[in-house]
Parts: sequence; C-alpha cells; structure tokens
Amino acid sequence: MTSWWRRQRVPLVSLLVAAVAVVGVHVWFDVLPASTDDTTVVEARDGSAEIAGQTLALDSARWGEFDAPAGSRTLSIRIESGGGSDATTCGQFTLAEAEGDRVWSNARSVLDVPFEAGESYCQEASGPYAILAVFLLPDDADGPFVLEIPGDGEVARFVVEL
Repeated sequence: MTSWWRRQRVPLVSLLVAAVAVVGVHVWFDVLPASTDDTTVVEARDGSAEIAGQTLALDSARWGEFDAPAGSRTLSIRIESGGGSDATTCGQFTLAEAEGDRVWSNARSVLDVPFEAGESYCQEASGPYAILAVFLLPDDADGPFVLEIPGDGEVARFVVEL
C-alpha cells in the first residue's frame, strides 16, 4: 500500500513547476520592464521641447476640424519642428486628460486626414516641417490635456489647454 503523497507526486511536481512558471512570466513581463524604464520626461517650456534631435513647438489646437462619428469630436494639434541633421523619428503620439485616466492615440489614419495637412510623425534628418496629430475624443472630454511624444529614450510632454 502506497501513501497518498507518493501517488500524487507527479501532479504535485507539475503544479509546483506551473506556479514557478507563472511567477517567472509575471516578473519577466511586468516587473522587469517597469524597473528598467529609464525614459526621461522633457517638460515643454513656453510651448517648446527638444527631443529626438529636434525642437518641437506646440503651434495650435482646434476642435472639430475633421468629421467625427456621433458622440465624438476631433482635436487637431499642430506642432512645428525645427528638424535638423541629427533628427530621428518619434513614437506614437498620445493625448491624456491632465486630471483623469483616459488616454487616446493619434487617430489620423482612421479619420482619413489628407497628407497635405502636415506630417503625422517626426521626420528623420530633415529641415523644418509641420506635424498634425488628430485625436478622436468623446464629447465629454474638455481638457486640459497632456500631449506626449516619445523619441530616443525621452518623452516630450506638452500641456494643451483650449
């Protein structure tokens, strides 16, 4: 007659291995990226910030410049870039409520904004140019907002008040 522990050793060892794997996956995907995040936040001063080898300046923000589905509206944000030979591309532009939890990504491609309206992201090694970011927001989003533009281990942060 064998003991219960002896009969259940394979399932118990499997359970232990699975528990270790779950903890390892959690550490790998959640803990390590958060602890190694060395992104520098560059707060815009007088509507201007230097990031990714170029100077970005907040030019304007306008409501309703493009058509939006019912229950929503667009916010168009124009940014002027000084460009430069050391300029690199930027990541995805995001807009967040300054005093809230909601965050939106640039919806320019979804709204079919014409290319002639301006670039949709930071250009690499170029002269001065204009960037147009268009966000699709619900009707109840009134601002103020925070616009973040990532690039080269930095994030440029602009306050957008309407």
